[in-house]
Amino acid sequence: MTKAVIEKNKRSLSIDMVKGLSIMTLFFLHFENGVINADFTYKYLIVRSQAFFLVVGWLWGMSSNKRTIKSHWEKRKKGLVRPYFILSLIFITFDLIMVAANLMETQILYRDIYKAATLKGIGTLWFLPALLGGEMLFLYVKDKKKYVRTLVLIMSILMMTAYYYYFQKEQSIKIIGWVLTTIKASVEAFIYIYIAYYISKKHGRRIFNNWGKHQLLAMGIALLALSFLLHNDLFGYHDSLKQIIFILHNVCAGIGILLFFKSIESFKPISIPLSYFGKNSLIIMAFHFCLLFQLTIAFDKHIMNNESYSGDITIIYFFIALIIQILIIEIINKHFKFIIGK
Repeated sequence: MTKAVIEKNKRSLSIDMVKGLSIMTLFFLHFENGVINADFTYKYLIVRSQAFFLVVGWLWGMSSNKRTIKSHWEKRKKGLVRPYFILSLIFITFDLIMVAANLMETQILYRDIYKAATLKGIGTLWFLPALLGGEMLFLYVKDKKKYVRTLVLIMSILMMTAYYYYFQKEQSIKIIGWVLTTIKASVEAFIYIYIAYYISKKHGRRIFNNWGKHQLLAMGIALLALSFLLHNDLFGYHDSLKQIIFILHNVCAGIGILLFFKSIESFKPISIPLSYFGKNSLIIMAFHFCLLFQLTIAFDKHIMNNESYSGDITIIYFFIALIIQILIIEIINKHFKFIIGK
């Protein structure tokens, strides 16, 4: 095996570890309720869905492949578009079964049909149109002049600020913000892809190929510490800056955990499970929320007769759902790969 192939495999492993941590954090937060203090999860679970967008930008920055909108669309039709509609159909069928069994309100079925048709996505499926939209916007501006790229980035950040601090607060126009959700998600993806791409393009190969484990570990920890400080408002920011600070936090957290994992990727007790979940993140993202969580809610309400979904039992549900999720992963990878575009 050549050195280039070895390096490629190492990069892929640390990338998958980041994706694995991110998706399992979301998995856990969706199931857990009322056990861990909400303030704790906000402060300390700092690797979130934005890490997936950063991973795309980082990989593209280190790649020598020449991507065009047309060629990328052809690739993503199979890898994102087809899975989106197949998975949407699966979950709408699931909703129909749940409604027929009186385990779900009809309104939820109508809502999910609307979300699927408008690309808002059923549950966590919002991620697929968002990623594709962000990638396409980035490819459109990547070869433009620098001032054009910078202007688009600034406008995107301003749009995100307006969305969170205007459309989501003013009740009279909140419906507009709801309609703009898909566009907002694509713009958010673009921002992180853009930032990670140019950081990686300038420094990525040097960091991954030339830095030793101690350098990677030290920089990873430093960036994670900075992300923690930014995330917890320890400097007292004005409201107008909070969206920019939030973006900086996510960038530091995403790249920080990537470098940290790069330094410890040979430690198999961590790298094997996280990279497994990362490689299967699309399956987990779709099924853990749209199927397993909905079944859990129905079981808790109609079988356990609990008035509300909360307490220590939600942790038990999480571990049971995790076992079932692994079974779903293995079944899809062995018999139904077309569902995920393979």
